[in-house]
Parts: sequence; C-alpha cells; structure tokens
Amino acid sequence: MSKRLVALGLLLFFCSAPAQAAQVCAWMKEAIQTDNEHDFELWLEADARVDFLYRIGGKGVETASMTANSPSSATFSLDAGTPEKAWGYGSTLNPPGKIDFSVELHQKPTDIFSDEPTPLLARFVFQRAVPQGETKAPATLAKKQCAVLKVVN
Repeated sequence: MSKRLVALGLLLFFCSAPAQAAQVCAWMKEAIQTDNEHDFELWLEADARVDFLYRIGGKGVETASMTANSPSSATFSLDAGTPEKAWGYGSTLNPPGKIDFSVELHQKPTDIFSDEPTPLLARFVFQRAVPQGETKAPATLAKKQCAVLKVVN
C-alpha cells in the first residue's frame, strides 16, 4: 500500500509541476550603407527549444516625407543557445527621422493556414531617433531585450 501511495504522490508532483518556461532574447543589427540605405536584421535566441509565430509591426522607418516598413509574420523555431536571424529589411532613410519596429511572439497556430488569433507570448520594441547628418548607426537597437515565455511545444 505504501508503495502505491509513494507512486501516486510522485505522479501528482510531476503532473502539478509548473509549465516549463523559456527565455527569448531579441535584438536588431542596423547598418547604414551608401546612399543612406539602412539595413535591419532581427536576431532571436532562446535558452530552450521553442516554436512560435512572429509578427513584425510598428511604423518602420519614418521621415518627414515617407514611412516604410515590411510588416510580416512567419512561424519560427529556435534551438537552445543558437542565435538566428529571423527577419531582414532595408530602406532609404534621409535624416532626420525615426526608426520604430515592434516584434510580437505568439503561440504557434495548430494550423499554419488559419487566421485565428493566437496568444501573445512576448513583445519587443526597437525605436530610436535618427539625427541629421548621421553616417554610422549607434548600437541602440542591438541591445538585447529578453522575456520569459511558456514553452509552446
């Protein structure tokens, strides 16, 4: 009888354990090419295997005469400890201007063709002002932002 109680206790303990969580970090690499072309790369890294849907939003690149962005979404997988480029975009930006990108991580949909909303797991925002005469991008967007989310695998 006591062996059954111990087995039942262990089963209850493991079934009631909290959901495994992963930390995901995001950062952007920004480079200014000739002719004021700004190139952006979104990089992601996790401390556990995680699958999700990402959505790129925000106003993108803004000046007095234009706004440019490449909003997109895609399913993506990260392996623990392996940084990966998830998205890239380039736009002309004649300073002064602003950079405004948002990245949302959502639970991966069960059907990739479904338009049903999925739970938001984390949100990252990359913003900075671009002063007149800037020729080299500062490391502002490259600062890692991290969030803990439930593993959705």
